[in-house]
Amino acid sequence: MKNAPMLLDKLVSLTGIQDIELMEFSLLKTLADFIRPQELSILKLDRRGLPCYQLQMRQERYEILSDNFSLSEEVFTALDIVQGTKQPFRKKLDTGSMLVTWHVQQTKMQNVFLVAVTSRELSKLDSHMIRGLLQIYRNFYQVLIEAQRDQLTGLANRKTFDDVIQKIYNQPAPFTDPVPVDRRSVFDDENVGYWLGMIDVDNFKRINDTWGHLYGDEVLLLLSQLMQHHFREGDFLFRFGGEEFVVIVRAGTKENALRAFERFRVTVEGHDFPQVGQVTVSVGMVKMDPEIFTATLLDRADQSLYFAKKKGRNRIECFDDLLQEGLVSVAEITTGGVELF
Repeated sequence: MKNAPMLLDKLVSLTGIQDIELMEFSLLKTLADFIRPQELSILKLDRRGLPCYQLQMRQERYEILSDNFSLSEEVFTALDIVQGTKQPFRKKLDTGSMLVTWHVQQTKMQNVFLVAVTSRELSKLDSHMIRGLLQIYRNFYQVLIEAQRDQLTGLANRKTFDDVIQKIYNQPAPFTDPVPVDRRSVFDDENVGYWLGMIDVDNFKRINDTWGHLYGDEVLLLLSQLMQHHFREGDFLFRFGGEEFVVIVRAGTKENALRAFERFRVTVEGHDFPQVGQVTVSVGMVKMDPEIFTATLLDRADQSLYFAKKKGRNRIECFDDLLQEGLVSVAEITTGGVELF
């Protein structure tokens, strides 16, 4: 195989990546170098079968779509067939091009597909190579997921938080090769924003002391399951450690964000936890701003959480409201005495 050295180099690059989104870019770039498609994309459908994410390559440019995009009837039909058979599907389009679709994997939250439009039929060697690359992708996806997930709850862990913040703020990713990307950032839309909520289980030490750490762990596990059921596909859920969680929600207004956290608070309050009975949570909420240090945002959320506890627990406090009341002050977390240049 004359392209074997090139393929080996691509595999070395692919398996050295420690970020799932970068690995998806690398997969598309590797495939594009070999099969020269007219279009190539990774498509993700949510649990309702609706498109929720698309990483698309067209004319050597990449575009990420995560909201309000539609798929053609031909693509939807192909996805439906592939999802049912788990086998590649090929169809000749009216333009004379070939539409080829593969099922990549099914996660707890999404179905993932690879879709290509090519000017010719793929050779058996190309098809074999694609199957092999997809299996390598699946294997390393599992490795990365295990490294990025909290072992008890299955939520994202603390060390993935900064990476997610960078993606939300639309900061450029450290690609090995320069790749032009059109990422549609929420901060380009004045009517939409992100809110960060720091969630803490009330009186968790009492739960551990009364019932034991085994039941305490069960409370954390059930709470994480309530989170995954309550919050939306595009929200970000983290376990920061102990009984502390962080949730990032996308909402049009502060009131909408408050409603999302309030619904979750009420859900937890009304849930019957085995043996333990009623459990409540307190939430400190702050609006995210790309001009504010992440450490500052977390500090403001933590201050808001402190007042939620101080005011009686089982409630939500927003930093902006506390600021208006004069209970907190705006202070930036600095880098200390080290001069940066």
